[in-house]
Amino acid sequence: MLNDIRQTSKSGATYIMVAILVVVFAVYFGAPQGSCNGSGPTRVARVAGHDLFAEDVNIIQFRSFGGQRANDESELLRQQAASMRALVLIYLLADRAEAEGIRVSDKELTEYIKNPSANAEFLWAYGQNGKFDGPFYKNYVQYQLRVNLAKYEDYKHRELLALKYLTLAETQYNALEWELEEMNQLKNTKVDLEYLKFDPTKLAQSIVLSDEDIANFTATKMSDIEAYYTANKTKYEDPAQIRLRRIFILRPGESEGDDKVKAADAKWEQAKTRVKTEDFATVAGEMTEDYAKEKQGLMDWSTLENMDQNIAGAVKDAKVGDVKEVTTDFAYMLVKVEETKEAKVTPIADVTNEIAKTLLQGQRVNQEIQSMVAQVVEQAKTAESLEAAVDALRPVVAEGAEPVASVWDSVSVASTGLFTIEGEDYAAILGRSIPGLGRPWDSAPGIGPNPQLIVDAFKLTKDAAFNGKVYDVGPAKVVIRLKERQEATADTLKENRDMYAAQIREQKMRSALGPWQAIFFRPIDPFNQLITQYGPVLEGMLKEALDDKTVKLYEKNYVPAQMMRDAANPAVAEVEPSAT
Repeated sequence: MLNDIRQTSKSGATYIMVAILVVVFAVYFGAPQGSCNGSGPTRVARVAGHDLFAEDVNIIQFRSFGGQRANDESELLRQQAASMRALVLIYLLADRAEAEGIRVSDKELTEYIKNPSANAEFLWAYGQNGKFDGPFYKNYVQYQLRVNLAKYEDYKHRELLALKYLTLAETQYNALEWELEEMNQLKNTKVDLEYLKFDPTKLAQSIVLSDEDIANFTATKMSDIEAYYTANKTKYEDPAQIRLRRIFILRPGESEGDDKVKAADAKWEQAKTRVKTEDFATVAGEMTEDYAKEKQGLMDWSTLENMDQNIAGAVKDAKVGDVKEVTTDFAYMLVKVEETKEAKVTPIADVTNEIAKTLLQGQRVNQEIQSMVAQVVEQAKTAESLEAAVDALRPVVAEGAEPVASVWDSVSVASTGLFTIEGEDYAAILGRSIPGLGRPWDSAPGIGPNPQLIVDAFKLTKDAAFNGKVYDVGPAKVVIRLKERQEATADTLKENRDMYAAQIREQKMRSALGPWQAIFFRPIDPFNQLITQYGPVLEGMLKEALDDKTVKLYEKNYVPAQMMRDAANPAVAEVEPSAT
């Protein structure tokens, strides 16, 4: 059986490639765990009547982790345990496939093994041209996967059964009509919101505080001022700073040639000699090779913590005018201390009035916003729009008179434009999750993020366009009113039905089985504490099989089997005696 895929010869390059692979795997993985006490193959599990051995685990491990060298024994054991877990799942799925009447013919198996886009072992292994190579196949299986052809082909038979079972299962997850209709509504219903945003920053500009106001606040709220000063102390501290002038000479690596190295060394010696008798800035302008050449090597002010630590170490105790030599793997540097600034702390007495003004202004702004919001909400209940509500609250100006300054000058009304709820918080709107819909998005155009605002916005209707609610969006307060609403239609559903159905099926499959394709390509490693599951259906199937002894693990024979049992449930999975 399958002799045709083991025949046909390419060139001697095939055998050279296999020889290289053998050496690589010997270095990466060492000798395979293929026996128990040297007396025969190591039995690691029994799954639905099938005995599995360490060499079966090797097939998945070597194809999945062959390019990733294990850093230590614990990582190697994790790779083996993850591979064993995938192997057990494949045999469980294959058993279910046979129970459902699914079969794999010799022709199907041959085509599957020869197909580099389907057979994970050969996604890259056919050489440069990507075509099947019989001798390479035979040697690859025997020397890289370390099993004989009969065992490998038997494993691929089980793998293809499992793959067909899951592919068939995927077709059972269909989109229901109500799901399609709800997705259509959510993806194609659009609203345009009129909104009024009360921005504290803008409003603060219209609030004028007198010296008397500030004095009174200082006299009665000194504890608040002190608390603010303590909480924001970094605003009133200036760290010590230093300004340097530098001559930077690039230091070539030895691989760049002796001539470049010697030239750099000579330039370095010349710079050190010249700065002894010449102006440092002049020499820097001529010789430095960095971005500060045009400024004669002058650097910006900096703290020692924020500069190259090689330089910081050299100048930390230096005085103004001192020149230090700094050598790194990539540069020679002469560094001169030009100026220094000592650390400075501004005492609270110097900023008391400033803090008082900040706190009092924030207090007045909050009070004003609360008052303005309340007025707008009341006015908007009867006004045709938020714009009309604000206009009704602005000071009345007599004809020909100059406009009167008002806090309402800081307020403006805008519109979001039509937008859909796609990507919004569907669960909050419907009270349940809907298959096929994307992750939550909670920001309306021009307004900013607030999940509840989005939820409420799509509940607004023409007859109930204003809900009287006030929303916090960052530091601002926001009021919204429905300006226009466009409903989803039967035509939009007809146009997008196939796409919606595919999305719903994919989401249902992902929710049930998780990233199941990884079983056949690179198994999930549940032992690295990053990703632990394929999906509830597969994980549940594995746990059930361990509970009812459909799967028996021979932990005394094989450490990864012990890891697999512990990861699943320490209380389940029968501990079998050592068996070979």
